[in-house]
Amino acid sequence: MKNNSSAGFSYIDVMIAIVILTVGILALLSGISAAVVQSRGQEAQLNAKQVAASTMESIMSLKETDPNRLGWITVGNVGTNPDPETGQFRGIFLNGERVVRTGAGPDEVLGTADDEGAIIPNLTRQIEIIDQCDPDRPSYNCPTPGPLAVRIRTVRVTVTYLIGQVRRQEVLTTVLSDYAVTE
Repeated sequence: MKNNSSAGFSYIDVMIAIVILTVGILALLSGISAAVVQSRGQEAQLNAKQVAASTMESIMSLKETDPNRLGWITVGNVGTNPDPETGQFRGIFLNGERVVRTGAGPDEVLGTADDEGAIIPNLTRQIEIIDQCDPDRPSYNCPTPGPLAVRIRTVRVTVTYLIGQVRRQEVLTTVLSDYAVTE
């Protein structure tokens, strides 16, 4: 008896091996691309958090500045905080979602009309400042309006950024007060 088997792989064996190898390589490339996308997403998220924190810090420091220049009365959106004597609105923070620039401008406050510098791509910022009622010191915005000035404001900074085509947000919220410590 003669054995006519030839040693080696058949054409089908080679084709099956190529398909398995191709599937493995595609899975590896998919994992690498997902890691790159996640890395870019984390970079964008960190950048958005830093912009939100810088903006909040700028707003918080504003209330401590010289009241003749800026001060508490300017901590508000444009069209808010009327001056009791002149009726002129003194809020300086822009309304709505706006592009983010790299510099604060001459007033040294982020999020105002005079911001300058390059636009940071794929980032927008919205600043919302809402007067709160203090029942112990009623002001115009209380259920029973009073004559006193507003001393509490809620501040929300929302920074929206893109990861690919997906919009994400970082939101910081705090409460500011203008109460002086007296003894």
